[in-house]
Amino acid sequence: MVTYALNNQGVGILGGSFDPIHHGHLRLAEEAIQRLQLARVLIIPARPWQRNTAASPEQRFSMVELACRGQNRLVPERLEIDRIEPSYTVDTLRRLRQRMGQAIPLWLIVGADAFLRLSSWHNWTALEELCHLAVVPRPGIILDQALPVQLKSWWDRRDQHTDRAAGSLVLLDAPQLEISATAIRKQILEGLSPRYLLPDQVLDYIEDVGLYKKQEGHGP
Repeated sequence: MVTYALNNQGVGILGGSFDPIHHGHLRLAEEAIQRLQLARVLIIPARPWQRNTAASPEQRFSMVELACRGQNRLVPERLEIDRIEPSYTVDTLRRLRQRMGQAIPLWLIVGADAFLRLSSWHNWTALEELCHLAVVPRPGIILDQALPVQLKSWWDRRDQHTDRAAGSLVLLDAPQLEISATAIRKQILEGLSPRYLLPDQVLDYIEDVGLYKKQEGHGP
């Protein structure tokens, strides 16, 4: 079994479609490692049940594996794509807790837009007992002004130091690379090269298997 934490250092969790994974995702993971002093960041391709993805779950996981190759602090994780039923973040966190125990700090990395929708997530109130939140600011979103009342208690405790393994919130105000997976797919569809927006080994895989050449989504 992979040892995710080192000496009870925190573990980051970065989920997403990764369709495809690109340098924006990888730089965010690296910023989280440095700023939160994490042992690892788990890169977890989701199995979205609300919409289709252009690449299949296995293709997206293969791209994540390639992007993480040689980076011992970035760990591809299959927890969500191996599920047949809809994948909810709270279930993934519970499974990680079962695997890793209750003492390891888990940091769920979310964008400000996702954070503002947190109260619409499945069983969202359980998150506070399962993980800390690292919220990444987004241009045009002023969290203080847009904050739903359900999140006020968690928000008011932001940036407070804690010895607990869950329940804190910090703003991960790190430099962001404005790279879009949608734009990468569009470039490929139009016969343009997205080189330098994503790792070369991921682009080589995309070209080898002919991904994104036409609009063709895969079901979960």
